[in-house]
Amino acid sequence: MPSILSLFIILVLGIEVSVVDGFLVGTKFVSKYPPTTKLTATSEGDTRKAGHSPKHVVIVGGGIGGLSTAFDARHILHKDDKITVVSDRPHFEFTPSNPWVAIHKRTPQEIRLNLEAILPHHNIDFVHAKATRLDTEENLLTVESDTGDGNRKLQYDYLVIATGPRLAFEEIPGLNELRLENHDLLHDENIVASICETDHAMHAAQAIDRLIQNPGPIVVGAVQGASSFGPLYEYALLLKYYLHKKGSAALKEQCPISVVTSEPYIGHLGLQGAGQSKEILTKLLEKNNIDWYTNCKVSEVNKDGVKIEFHEEEQMETSDSPNMMTGIKTKFLPSKLTMLIPPFRGVKLWQQTPGLTDDKGMILVDQHQQSISYPNIFGVGVCVHLDPVEKTLIPTGPPKTGYMIEFMGTACVRNIRALMDESDSLQAERSATAEHTRPSFHVPILNGLCITDFGDEGAIFLTLPQMPPRRTDLTIEGKIGTMAKMAFEKYFLFKIQTGDTDPYYEKYLLHLIGVDRVEREKI
Repeated sequence: MPSILSLFIILVLGIEVSVVDGFLVGTKFVSKYPPTTKLTATSEGDTRKAGHSPKHVVIVGGGIGGLSTAFDARHILHKDDKITVVSDRPHFEFTPSNPWVAIHKRTPQEIRLNLEAILPHHNIDFVHAKATRLDTEENLLTVESDTGDGNRKLQYDYLVIATGPRLAFEEIPGLNELRLENHDLLHDENIVASICETDHAMHAAQAIDRLIQNPGPIVVGAVQGASSFGPLYEYALLLKYYLHKKGSAALKEQCPISVVTSEPYIGHLGLQGAGQSKEILTKLLEKNNIDWYTNCKVSEVNKDGVKIEFHEEEQMETSDSPNMMTGIKTKFLPSKLTMLIPPFRGVKLWQQTPGLTDDKGMILVDQHQQSISYPNIFGVGVCVHLDPVEKTLIPTGPPKTGYMIEFMGTACVRNIRALMDESDSLQAERSATAEHTRPSFHVPILNGLCITDFGDEGAIFLTLPQMPPRRTDLTIEGKIGTMAKMAFEKYFLFKIQTGDTDPYYEKYLLHLIGVDRVEREKI
């Protein structure tokens, strides 16, 4: 089984896609912009149902969750249903490539796609605006454009919230104030950068250039309450690799790196590890002479460095046997460059609607991605609430990878289709004695796939499902990981351009190895 999965990841999920005038080199012709009415292999059947009343589905968010949901909706819902994507950004960003932007391996333009150019071609309306008000009684979403067009109200039948996280830098004293985007730094001050957004990563690349001119220690980490840990390891190791390439061993020695993380151990990743993540990441940190502090809380970031509190296990002898206890220690880490992943919170707008979010602003959904309080509202992606895999000494959250976010979107759309079909059936019956059958809902199968590049090597972590217990826990390590990430980046951007994030060949090959996006709920 592992060998089959390994081959599949490289040849399919990591397929090297070369597009020339709409052709896939090495395969049969595939149009760069296929007809929007084309059915997928597992479409619910896109023929117009007699008596169907066209509906309007509004999707808020232009990231992986929003776009994969929109493209699934165009394939799975009725031809005459209207789909609108609302985003405060004019472009899609391939977030997994942000660490590359931060070391000049990619430019922002290479990982961005213009939404206004792509979405209308696939019969999806695009509104470049910020959502400012939600009226659940009237099913109205108010949006405000940056172009000065004023407010606009969108009437929806179904609303999908896929806005991603709000980056809560302000929860760590000094972190937000000293961020490169918010603060003019003196030459010898601690440069505080971020790689959470592509613009942030671009600033981080500029910070590295300045660090090379004025070398000093580096702190990279994920703070208490963070739920994204892979990028911290990727960035720390890429940074070490980049410094060696740009300078020499001497420059690397002048820029020692410390990793601080709220994880209970290296490679925990917020999900009790993935495959051999603990062994692989620990080995890589040791190999690159990177110090680390686990069970760590960041108490302050200032112009000289980072103050931390961490729990260190100490062996205590008792009359019966030795046991372990933890002691809290404090430490100040001098830093010339700091990159800390903040806690992820929900967009504040949604917190204004009673029952829509938890106390941190994350959308409360059931197993169908449906709001627990509003039946015609759904949540997809990083903005939804997921319980931690386990209680850790310092709070950690479960990561939401692009792989599982796509699966959430597929389940969401299939369940919207089920509700539409139910509504059409009720309208057709018009009989008080007619027997009502509950619609068949789908549940996303939340698998995890993480492809990482560490400079001269990488790793692929595949967990099926992502949360324990798992039936598959596979790790592939080496240069093949770097190659797979490069290929997957091109492949995913290609899927966005062509308007199909669940193409038939990927669906079929995934199914062959027992990986499906959704399953029908057992009633």
